[in-house]
Amino acid sequence: MPEVIERIVIKIGGATLFQTNGFVSELQSLLKEFDGAQVWMVVGGGDLVEAMRTAHEIYPGLDHEEIHWRCVELLDHTWAIAKQVYGAGVAIETPEELSQHVRNKPTAGLFWVRVQSFYSREASLTIPMAWRPSSNWNTTTDVLAWLLGKTIDADRVLLIKQCECDPNWSMTEAARLGVIDSELARLIEVNPNARGIDVSLR
Repeated sequence: MPEVIERIVIKIGGATLFQTNGFVSELQSLLKEFDGAQVWMVVGGGDLVEAMRTAHEIYPGLDHEEIHWRCVELLDHTWAIAKQVYGAGVAIETPEELSQHVRNKPTAGLFWVRVQSFYSREASLTIPMAWRPSSNWNTTTDVLAWLLGKTIDADRVLLIKQCECDPNWSMTEAARLGVIDSELARLIEVNPNARGIDVSLR
Protein backbone atom coordinates (compact mmCIF):
# COMPACT_ATOMS: atom_id res chain seq x y z
CA MET A 1 0.00 0.00 0.00
CA PRO A 2 1.22 3.55 -0.72
CA GLU A 3 2.48 5.51 2.25
CA VAL A 4 -0.12 7.87 3.71
CA ILE A 5 1.27 11.37 4.25
CA GLU A 6 -0.68 13.45 6.75
CA ARG A 7 -1.42 16.98 5.53
CA ILE A 8 -1.37 19.54 8.36
CA VAL A 9 -1.98 23.29 8.28
CA ILE A 10 -0.27 25.19 11.10
CA LYS A 11 -1.06 28.80 11.80
CA ILE A 12 1.66 30.51 13.80
CA GLY A 13 0.83 34.00 14.98
CA GLY A 14 2.78 37.13 14.23
CA ALA A 15 3.38 37.51 17.97
CA THR A 16 5.43 34.30 17.88
CA LEU A 17 7.48 35.59 14.96
CA PHE A 18 8.37 38.79 16.81
CA GLN A 19 9.05 37.26 20.22
CA THR A 20 12.56 37.70 21.59
CA ASN A 21 13.06 34.17 22.92
CA GLY A 22 13.49 32.41 19.61
CA PHE A 23 11.01 31.91 16.80
CA VAL A 24 13.34 29.45 15.06
CA SER A 25 13.89 27.18 18.06
CA GLU A 26 10.18 27.10 18.88
CA LEU A 27 9.29 26.21 15.31
CA GLN A 28 11.98 23.51 15.16
CA SER A 29 10.58 21.89 18.30
CA LEU A 30 7.07 22.02 16.87
CA LEU A 31 8.04 20.52 13.51
CA LYS A 32 9.81 17.58 15.20
CA GLU A 33 6.35 16.44 16.28
CA PHE A 34 5.28 16.26 12.64
CA ASP A 35 8.27 14.57 11.11
CA GLY A 36 7.06 12.64 8.07
CA ALA A 37 4.02 14.88 7.55
CA GLN A 38 3.32 17.57 4.98
CA VAL A 39 3.14 20.84 6.93
CA TRP A 40 1.57 23.94 5.36
CA MET A 41 2.48 27.05 7.36
CA VAL A 42 0.34 30.21 7.59
CA VAL A 43 1.87 33.22 9.38
CA GLY A 44 -0.18 35.83 11.23
CA GLY A 45 0.27 39.57 11.03
CA GLY A 46 1.21 40.44 14.60
CA ASP A 47 1.79 44.09 15.39
CA LEU A 48 1.65 45.08 11.72
CA VAL A 49 -2.03 44.20 11.58
CA GLU A 50 -2.68 45.46 15.09
CA ALA A 51 -1.44 48.88 13.94
CA MET A 52 -4.16 48.85 11.28
CA ARG A 53 -6.75 47.92 13.90
CA THR A 54 -5.62 50.89 16.00
CA ALA A 55 -5.82 53.18 12.98
CA HIS A 56 -9.37 51.99 12.32
CA GLU A 57 -10.34 52.70 15.93
CA ILE A 58 -8.95 56.24 15.59
CA TYR A 59 -10.59 56.74 12.17
CA PRO A 60 -13.78 54.63 12.30
CA GLY A 61 -15.01 56.11 9.04
CA LEU A 62 -12.46 54.04 7.10
CA ASP A 63 -14.13 51.34 5.03
CA HIS A 64 -14.15 47.96 6.85
CA GLU A 65 -13.68 45.91 3.71
CA GLU A 66 -10.84 48.05 2.38
CA ILE A 67 -9.05 47.80 5.74
CA HIS A 68 -9.53 44.02 5.65
CA TRP A 69 -7.82 43.65 2.29
CA ARG A 70 -5.00 45.98 3.31
CA CYS A 71 -4.38 43.68 6.28
CA VAL A 72 -4.34 40.64 3.99
CA GLU A 73 -1.70 42.42 1.89
CA LEU A 74 0.35 43.13 5.04
CA LEU A 75 0.56 39.38 5.67
CA ASP A 76 2.97 39.22 2.72
CA HIS A 77 5.59 40.86 4.92
CA THR A 78 5.39 38.49 7.91
CA TRP A 79 5.28 35.52 5.50
CA ALA A 80 8.45 36.72 3.76
CA ILE A 81 10.26 37.42 7.03
CA ALA A 82 9.29 34.09 8.61
CA LYS A 83 10.45 31.93 5.71
CA GLN A 84 13.69 33.91 5.43
CA VAL A 85 14.43 33.71 9.16
CA TYR A 86 13.65 29.98 9.35
CA GLY A 87 15.62 29.28 6.20
CA ALA A 88 14.08 25.95 5.23
CA GLY A 89 11.01 24.81 3.37
CA VAL A 90 9.25 25.55 0.08
CA ALA A 91 7.68 28.96 -0.58
CA ILE A 92 4.23 28.88 -2.19
CA GLU A 93 3.50 32.33 -3.59
CA THR A 94 0.82 32.05 -6.29
CA PRO A 95 -2.49 30.19 -6.79
CA GLU A 96 -0.82 28.24 -9.59
CA GLU A 97 1.99 27.05 -7.32
CA LEU A 98 -0.52 26.07 -4.66
CA SER A 99 -2.58 24.04 -7.15
CA GLN A 100 0.54 22.35 -8.49
CA HIS A 101 1.70 21.23 -5.02
CA VAL A 102 -1.79 19.97 -4.16
CA ARG A 103 -1.86 17.90 -7.37
CA ASN A 104 1.64 16.50 -6.86
CA LYS A 105 2.20 13.16 -5.19
CA PRO A 106 2.17 13.94 -1.45
CA THR A 107 5.64 14.22 0.04
CA ALA A 108 6.69 15.14 3.56
CA GLY A 109 8.06 18.62 4.03
CA LEU A 110 7.44 22.21 5.07
CA PHE A 111 5.57 24.66 2.85
CA TRP A 112 5.36 28.40 3.58
CA VAL A 113 2.03 29.51 2.14
CA ARG A 114 1.48 33.11 1.12
CA VAL A 115 -2.12 33.93 2.04
CA GLN A 116 -2.78 35.57 -1.33
CA SER A 117 -2.09 32.23 -3.03
CA PHE A 118 -5.54 31.13 -1.83
CA TYR A 119 -7.29 34.23 -0.44
CA SER A 120 -7.35 37.62 -2.14
CA ARG A 121 -9.91 40.13 -3.41
CA GLU A 122 -10.18 38.20 -6.67
CA ALA A 123 -9.96 34.68 -5.23
CA SER A 124 -12.63 35.40 -2.61
CA LEU A 125 -15.26 35.52 -5.35
CA THR A 126 -14.60 31.87 -6.24
CA ILE A 127 -14.69 30.51 -2.68
CA PRO A 128 -17.86 28.51 -1.93
CA MET A 129 -20.28 30.71 0.02
CA ALA A 130 -20.35 28.29 2.96
CA TRP A 131 -16.56 28.68 3.31
CA ARG A 132 -16.28 32.39 2.51
CA PRO A 133 -15.09 34.52 5.45
CA SER A 134 -16.54 37.93 6.23
CA SER A 135 -14.23 40.69 5.04
CA ASN A 136 -14.03 42.53 8.36
CA TRP A 137 -12.26 42.37 11.74
CA ASN A 138 -14.08 39.14 12.68
CA THR A 139 -11.76 37.35 10.24
CA THR A 140 -8.15 36.75 11.24
CA THR A 141 -5.52 34.26 10.13
CA ASP A 142 -7.27 31.66 12.33
CA VAL A 143 -10.02 31.59 9.71
CA LEU A 144 -7.55 31.77 6.83
CA ALA A 145 -5.68 28.71 8.14
CA TRP A 146 -8.99 26.84 8.26
CA LEU A 147 -9.82 28.04 4.74
CA LEU A 148 -6.46 26.78 3.49
CA GLY A 149 -7.20 23.45 5.16
CA LYS A 150 -10.49 23.19 3.29
CA THR A 151 -8.83 24.28 0.03
CA ILE A 152 -6.07 21.65 0.14
CA ASP A 153 -8.15 18.93 1.82
CA ALA A 154 -5.98 18.89 4.92
CA ASP A 155 -6.31 16.37 7.73
CA ARG A 156 -5.65 18.82 10.56
CA VAL A 157 -5.44 22.52 11.32
CA LEU A 158 -3.36 23.53 14.33
CA LEU A 159 -3.56 27.07 15.72
CA ILE A 160 -0.49 28.10 17.74
CA LYS A 161 -1.39 30.71 20.36
CA GLN A 162 0.76 32.87 22.61
CA CYS A 163 -1.76 32.68 25.43
CA GLU A 164 -3.20 30.19 27.89
CA CYS A 165 -5.59 27.82 26.15
CA ASP A 166 -7.11 24.42 26.75
CA PRO A 167 -6.87 22.03 23.78
CA ASN A 168 -10.16 20.52 24.96
CA TRP A 169 -12.11 23.74 24.40
CA SER A 170 -14.68 23.67 21.65
CA MET A 171 -14.22 26.30 18.95
CA THR A 172 -17.36 28.04 20.24
CA GLU A 173 -15.89 28.24 23.75
CA ALA A 174 -12.52 29.44 22.44
CA ALA A 175 -14.26 32.17 20.43
CA ARG A 176 -16.33 33.25 23.45
CA LEU A 177 -13.10 33.65 25.44
CA GLY A 178 -11.44 35.61 22.63
CA VAL A 179 -8.77 32.98 21.94
CA ILE A 180 -9.87 32.47 18.33
CA ASP A 181 -11.87 34.77 16.12
CA SER A 182 -15.65 34.51 16.06
CA GLU A 183 -15.72 33.99 12.30
CA LEU A 184 -13.91 30.67 12.60
CA ALA A 185 -16.47 29.40 15.10
CA ARG A 186 -19.27 30.54 12.75
CA LEU A 187 -17.79 28.83 9.70
CA ILE A 188 -17.27 25.56 11.55
CA GLU A 189 -20.86 25.74 12.77
CA VAL A 190 -22.34 26.35 9.31
CA ASN A 191 -20.28 23.55 7.73
CA PRO A 192 -21.31 20.57 9.91
CA ASN A 193 -21.70 18.19 6.98
CA ALA A 194 -18.54 19.19 5.13
CA ARG A 195 -15.52 16.89 5.25
CA GLY A 196 -14.24 17.21 8.77
CA ILE A 197 -10.96 18.89 9.62
CA ASP A 198 -9.57 18.47 13.09
CA VAL A 199 -8.99 22.03 14.34
CA SER A 200 -7.00 22.23 17.55
CA LEU A 201 -5.27 24.81 19.74
CA ARG A 202 -1.77 24.83 21.20
